[in-house]
Amino acid sequence: MRIGEAAEVCGVSTRTLRYWQEIGLLSPHGHHQGTQRLYLPADVARAKRIKELQALLGFSLSEIRAVLETDDVLDEIRTAYHASARPERQLRLIEDAIEANAKLLAHLDDTLARAQAFRDERAEKDKRMRARARELSREVDRAGSARQ
Repeated sequence: MRIGEAAEVCGVSTRTLRYWQEIGLLSPHGHHQGTQRLYLPADVARAKRIKELQALLGFSLSEIRAVLETDDVLDEIRTAYHASARPERQLRLIEDAIEANAKLLAHLDDTLARAQAFRDERAEKDKRMRARARELSREVDRAGSARQ
């Protein structure tokens, strides 16, 4: 499909798809008549994944790159695994996949820890503001009672 169709299916703008291509997150399959980008279903699925990671999970483009690079490595390993009938080779490939996935998990754990720290900071600020609001409310109530 052409870029406009792919953008519509993914729920993003054509500008967004072009930007993702520019920074290396997405590559269209080819070009039609030398200028129009063409996207295969796999390209559209990758664009949807980028949007999901960004919009639903709040990942930065750097974090998305780490996820996609790991997915690409795991896809390559999966292909090599299925192409090999030798258990020794398959074992090495699975160990490589485990290592790649573990690196991504460590990266995600770091991201989640930073997000949790930020949340904890905001929760503490919420407690302080609510406590101050209660104090001020009591002062307002006392001042109102004193005037009557």
